[in-house]
Amino acid sequence: MDKKEKFTDERLGKIKPAPAGKREYYYDLATPGLMLAVTAKGTKTFMFQTWSKLKCRSVTTTIGRYRTGNSGVGVSLDDARIEAAILKVSANAGNDPQAEKREKRGTLTVAAILDLYITEHAIPHKRSAKDDQGKIRLHLKPTFGTRRVDELTPEAVRSWHTGLTKTMTPAAANRHLALLRSVYNTMLPDLPNPCRATKMFTEYSRDRFLLPEEIERFFQAVEEERQVGNPDMADYMLLSVFIGARRANVLAMQWRDIDFNREQLRIAGQDAKAKIILLVPLVGEVLEILTRRRLTASSVFVFPGTGKTGHLVEPKGAWARLKKRANLEDVRLHDLRRTMGSYQTIGGASTAIVGKTLGHKNQASTAVYARMTLDPVREAMEKAVALMKTPVEKKVVNITGGK
Repeated sequence: MDKKEKFTDERLGKIKPAPAGKREYYYDLATPGLMLAVTAKGTKTFMFQTWSKLKCRSVTTTIGRYRTGNSGVGVSLDDARIEAAILKVSANAGNDPQAEKREKRGTLTVAAILDLYITEHAIPHKRSAKDDQGKIRLHLKPTFGTRRVDELTPEAVRSWHTGLTKTMTPAAANRHLALLRSVYNTMLPDLPNPCRATKMFTEYSRDRFLLPEEIERFFQAVEEERQVGNPDMADYMLLSVFIGARRANVLAMQWRDIDFNREQLRIAGQDAKAKIILLVPLVGEVLEILTRRRLTASSVFVFPGTGKTGHLVEPKGAWARLKKRANLEDVRLHDLRRTMGSYQTIGGASTAIVGKTLGHKNQASTAVYARMTLDPVREAMEKAVALMKTPVEKKVVNITGGK
């Protein structure tokens, strides 16, 4: 549709996502000041823009995410027009729509502001929106939901943050605190942030990976998983350790992302944590698995699923079975990714090559990464896979440097 024309649900529904890394705006000819912002992910948000006599400049106020169909989430077109008309009258009277909105929000409950944060900020702007929703549903709303946002005290937040460690790690408790802090900073910038006096717990870098004797048990357990009728999970576990990509990227792999001729996987920038396109070499063991799966594929996804995403989402059950079968203690799924980097290092790969493999955003090595081809990365990955598959008695010699 044109950037300026009368909004209808039919027309708004046909608007395509903006180009990658950009945002596009559409303007309603029927309601002065009403506009629709569209992100590269296709998120559509109503906004209101007008001239502020008080500030002598143009001001923009977010109305809310466009509600489509019967989702029940967001703002309908009719409601957006009503809100825009109210804001227009207020602005013409010399009032500041942004200030009025902030003042109104100060009387909301924490639960209400959390919902607004999800619809107006997290979903349009954050890849972790689903994780945020889970944290809010399980740990923020049950504790603070009924309180007014201006009544939440630093003491209450500090006590809550400490109490979280009874059911989760200090690092996880810190992520919950960071989310609550972000909600206040983003949605209520004029209110004192009740998280300001709460210190994060000290976090320690995790360096766990599968040790030589463990990885042999891991491979055996994977094959047993295949034999009991779970080939998808067996293949997923092997690809996780042989590719070294993040769990979400492996689970959401599509056949279009795989170049069998160049023997590499392409992870789009919007799907990568570092927000840059990643090209990951695929070693022989990986290509063998993918080639076999491609012969019987009926989905665009390498690991199709029956849920909303269309692909497998959470292999917790399979991972729990495999850990028990292989007798692996204190090992997490993410440690499979770390295992690739660890065995590359054992094989003599440089820090830069390991960073290139795992897609780390390291400013000190940016220039090196920009010039580096995938050949040394592929070689290091092949050495790492060979080390993983080496019998344990020989592997100990490689790691210790003995003869």
